[in-house]
Amino acid sequence: MANPTSRSTLQEYCLRRLGKGVIDINVSTDQIDDRTDEAIQYFQDYHFDGVERTYLKHKVTATTLTVSDSSVFTLKEKITGGTSGATAFIHDAPTSSTIRVKNELGDFQANETLTGAVSSATQTLTSISAGDIKNGYVTTNDAVMGVVRVFPFADRANIDMFDTRYQLRLNEIFDLANASVLYYNMVQRHLSLIEETLTSNPPLRFNRHTDRIYIDMDWDADINVDEYLIFEAYRILDPSTYSDVYNDLFLKKYLTALIKLQWGNNLSKFSGVQMPGGVTLDGVRIMQEATEEINKIEEEMSLRYELPVNMMVG
Repeated sequence: MANPTSRSTLQEYCLRRLGKGVIDINVSTDQIDDRTDEAIQYFQDYHFDGVERTYLKHKVTATTLTVSDSSVFTLKEKITGGTSGATAFIHDAPTSSTIRVKNELGDFQANETLTGAVSSATQTLTSISAGDIKNGYVTTNDAVMGVVRVFPFADRANIDMFDTRYQLRLNEIFDLANASVLYYNMVQRHLSLIEETLTSNPPLRFNRHTDRIYIDMDWDADINVDEYLIFEAYRILDPSTYSDVYNDLFLKKYLTALIKLQWGNNLSKFSGVQMPGGVTLDGVRIMQEATEEINKIEEEMSLRYELPVNMMVG
């Protein structure tokens, strides 16, 4: 038979390993689906081939306020909520009925009146959509299982003539052809250490069940609206996209053992019942064999296939 390339062919492969076609495997379709979900989840959580390292790009958003006419306000002016007393500065007006704000103090309330400090214009606030700067976190999806770091905000592409790195290259790099690059490498590492010490990356917090990346920094001061955040992260491989996952040797063995355990659990309900022909069902023995196989497979996972500890945050 061909290698499994889909969820259904993987299930059929495992059933054949248990003897389907020769004997009856007393497991329902729903039970097989449940065990398949468990096996894939375990594979994605622990097997190094179940995830991939990737880089996530996110555009920082601002809080969006919906009003009747956004053109009555002046850009960059301060607005105040009549009921809540909240204040913010207008960043821009993307449409005729929305304004984006930053440097918020307090929480605006729907249906309150907004008043501009410069234009003295008033508008009724219809709805509020909080942005990343207000929330203090970035949203992700269920595929992200761990976040390692956020890349520095410093602009390393633009170096002026007063920068230490510029002066080092100006005065030293011409002579590297006649000398060892060891000195240059040591200086670069030292400069990187100084930069990391003085302008270290902001700490982040992530939990895959919340799908939020919290960055502990001053969002109003450290980053601007529409700038990009780049994260180094680990993302699970979706078998529906990468069908070769279904042919993974570990996944096939593990799912077979889980279905066998379910089969034995089903048969154990009829333990001691004699079937026609004098055959006695021994579901307890099948359960014991399956449990031993599962323990052995999971031990092999932790020893051979699991990623090292502390590789990810979350």
